[in-house]
Amino acid sequence: MNINVVMIENLDEKAPFIIQKQMIFYGRTHLIQVNNTFYLTVGMNKTEKTMEDIRFLGGETRKAIDTYDITSVSINFDRLFKHYTSYSNKDIVVSFMEGWYLAGYSFLTYQMREPEHEVSLQLGTQAYEYYAEVARVRANAVCIARDLCNEPANKLTPNTYVKKIRSIFHDSPVHVEILESEEDLLKHGLEATAIVGKGSSRSPKFAVLTLKNSNVSHIGLVGKGVTFDSGGTNSKIASDIGEMKMDMGGAAAVIGAMKLLADMESPVHVTAAVPIVENVCGKDAFLPSDVIKYRNGLTVEVGNTDAEGRLIVADGILYVQDLGADTIIDIATLTGTIGQALGLKVAGIFSNRENELWKYKELGDKTGDHVWPMPVINDYQYYLQSNTADFSNMSSSKFGGAITAALYLNNFIQEEKKWIHIDMANTVRPWREIGYYVSGASGFGVRLLTELILEEVGNKT
Repeated sequence: MNINVVMIENLDEKAPFIIQKQMIFYGRTHLIQVNNTFYLTVGMNKTEKTMEDIRFLGGETRKAIDTYDITSVSINFDRLFKHYTSYSNKDIVVSFMEGWYLAGYSFLTYQMREPEHEVSLQLGTQAYEYYAEVARVRANAVCIARDLCNEPANKLTPNTYVKKIRSIFHDSPVHVEILESEEDLLKHGLEATAIVGKGSSRSPKFAVLTLKNSNVSHIGLVGKGVTFDSGGTNSKIASDIGEMKMDMGGAAAVIGAMKLLADMESPVHVTAAVPIVENVCGKDAFLPSDVIKYRNGLTVEVGNTDAEGRLIVADGILYVQDLGADTIIDIATLTGTIGQALGLKVAGIFSNRENELWKYKELGDKTGDHVWPMPVINDYQYYLQSNTADFSNMSSSKFGGAITAALYLNNFIQEEKKWIHIDMANTVRPWREIGYYVSGASGFGVRLLTELILEEVGNKT
């Protein structure tokens, strides 16, 4: 069956069918037939219009199409152009098709169910076809992160994770280096990564990805890659502990962003550090009261083995910083308390350049990876005191956990370096399965990291 997609906002719009009021409700879809022609109407009636709204419409359209036996779709963008006059035609088509492709995602690796049939698209012009390809590249990078997060814990181990990384960047300008043995980790001063992963029979790894298409600004990315987090010796007791297979969402976002930057041939110099561990309690597991020494000489007492993410992210921060990165961006499923503060739709973003945080929020709104500015309150270093080491990895206060976790990482940032920290623990899954969001992982962070990097490079040129 062939179908024409038509966007409508007003009852008085000219159309080859009668428009009813409920048909113009934002995101509402209706399949109708006029003579021998089928139309899918998509309501656009919304006061405020953003690029994320356009992605939403693309996602809802794709989901509606997938419920019917449709082989060919024609999409008319004219009304979208008319009602979103503040954006270029390219931005509108790219956003709509990005939502379309993301909504068509499914993770069926371990199911017998077949994927949805492919739909032939007619978009009107060769330019729109090109814009759709741009959208596909963006969506594919997000879906790489989704795939990684959706893998079960027995299938995505530190060893298989690095194999997937090598596969993703095969025949790519991204250079991949993997530190695999404990000897290699310790030789490079990555004691935290080595120690956190010791409780597992699956040895920890440390991936370094480099994309150098420019000499303008060296940016360091760090992503937390805990393939499963039982809490270690301080074991988690929550009934939904299976969710901890996604405790590598930050690493997945970094990998997706590096893929997108490479595929777009972006003029950037980025080094990504991805510490990859499994945090479980075994005979060699690290213990509360253990002391870790970092490559810069700082020592940390382990106050809680379930605060392992900040331990390994600090390794990554020091690694890219010592390679000369001017700006360090880390992203991690770091604290449950960030969700208590911001809910499940918005991640927390921190920086030692606080005046730039609202600019980052705008980038989040633009990309759909929403963030909200959070403070780095240096006085709270008091809560990280240790009688044994320079400081502890665990706050002595039950309040402000996301802030003290960020503050922990800030201890490893050289004063002249710009640092951005994203706590995405609450956004690794979609807050609702609407628009282009589907069951499973959200792919949060891929688009935001990409735009943060491009923004930073743009400011230096």
